[in-house]
Amino acid sequence: MARKGHKVKDVTGMQNILFDLKPNRCEAEVFMSSDIDVTEFVKYVKKLKESDKSITFFHGFVHIMGKILYEYPKLNRFVQNRTLYEHDEVSIAFVAKAEFNEKSEEFMTCLSIDKDDTIIDVSKKLKAKIDKVRDKKSSINTDGANNVVDKIGHVWRPLRSFLVGILKWWDRVFGLPGAIADENIYYSSLIVSNLGTFRVPGIYHNLANLGTSSGLVAFGDIKEENEKYKMNIGVTLDERIADGFYFCRALKAIEYLFAHPELMMEEASKHFEIPDYVHKKTGNKKTK
Repeated sequence: MARKGHKVKDVTGMQNILFDLKPNRCEAEVFMSSDIDVTEFVKYVKKLKESDKSITFFHGFVHIMGKILYEYPKLNRFVQNRTLYEHDEVSIAFVAKAEFNEKSEEFMTCLSIDKDDTIIDVSKKLKAKIDKVRDKKSSINTDGANNVVDKIGHVWRPLRSFLVGILKWWDRVFGLPGAIADENIYYSSLIVSNLGTFRVPGIYHNLANLGTSSGLVAFGDIKEENEKYKMNIGVTLDERIADGFYFCRALKAIEYLFAHPELMMEEASKHFEIPDYVHKKTGNKKTK
């Protein structure tokens, strides 16, 4: 049984073979990197901030990825116990610090993206989530996955190894129960990491065999060059959920949304058309 997901029926023979050849998510990773022009995105978010100071670039990242998951539903799939499933909802997960310093604790946080959410809705939801994490009086560390991780992480090492082994087996066969899976980033549709906060580029980040998350996107630092803004992103995906052509089109769609940030004011699930020439563009230089 898979938590918050339904079994996919249209599975190809190639996918079934991949499930057998690569039964673990970590051995089925594919990584893509892209330098994206985010000039229009930066301008648009700065304009939004004039009326709502709480809106940030990260809020835009999350909304754009929500739109991508609705537009490309195969990215919202996962493989568990050699069976393909699709999440029943779209959710974006990330790790937040209680305070912005090296010693501060980190907490796992998941955000559901509803079909009718605009960037304004996502911004409000994210602000409420992060405020809860950073509120020292918050009980977030006594709830769900954060509580389980904290308690198991402090037990005697041999016992800890045994308990983690049981959790991994239970997850693979049944799916972890809600009390453990709630706020667990590995049970989301997609994990995101905002590395721009630390002034570093997007990186390759491995997936985890635990849970149901089949993708991770690392957003790098936004740099200004010749009055243009560029951002590098690193995308890691489970190759068993879709083919390479599908992944490449989704990456081009991400680039398109950053070039047309006004689409963030539309509902997350609203379909958007991408001109054919966008998909035909390549970053390869011609050789002599």
